[in-house]
Amino acid sequence: MCIFCYLLKLLLLLSVNIVLCMAACNNAEYEINGECCPMCDPGKRVHKHCDEFTSTTCDSCPIRTYTHIPNGLTECLPCSVCDTSNGLTVKQACTLKSDTVCGPLPGYYCIDSLYNCKRAKKHSSCSPGQYINQTGTEFRDTVCEHCPAGSYSNGTFCILHTDCESLHKTTIREGTDTTDAECSDGASLLTVILSVCGVCLLIFTVIAVIFVKKKIAKKQNNGSYQVTNTQDTNLSTF
Repeated sequence: MCIFCYLLKLLLLLSVNIVLCMAACNNAEYEINGECCPMCDPGKRVHKHCDEFTSTTCDSCPIRTYTHIPNGLTECLPCSVCDTSNGLTVKQACTLKSDTVCGPLPGYYCIDSLYNCKRAKKHSSCSPGQYINQTGTEFRDTVCEHCPAGSYSNGTFCILHTDCESLHKTTIREGTDTTDAECSDGASLLTVILSVCGVCLLIFTVIAVIFVKKKIAKKQNNGSYQVTNTQDTNLSTF
């Protein structure tokens, strides 16, 4: 039991020493090897830690690295890479004091953006029969809606079906949500056919009338000739 009490006291003393050591360094210092060393400014890193005789020696961060806050780091943080395979592009280049800021490529939207966009996805395309209700942005996908009745689309915007009757045409196929109505000049063609048939019928009628009249005239001529011959024969007999 005494051993347990001793260990407990030792743990408490150790905890107090750690707290006192941490509390001994202010916000502009960091603790290393029991010493409180001054931090390096943003854009720099520790080249050599301080000791009881010298202060911290700092160096600028190498290219493609950064530190954005006062620090006691011996290595700067690597700049983020905006990978195009993840749908990303550089929105703001990395500096010694700030990380790269990535954004979605044109036509993409960010799907992982807790601090800096890590991954983006291509905007959805609306299907035929739908229209774009809300255009996609950097942070939101495209919103699609179905076209209302009586219209169709190729996936961009809705267009009303063609009204064939208003154009004096005949509807040969009704429109759907993806295709327009199909019209035909059937009425006009029928008119032409009827007109041609009418002309043909008129010509046939005229020819028939002429033929009948000629036939009647021929019969009349034959009858007159027979009467004349009969009269001549009678006169000869007297």
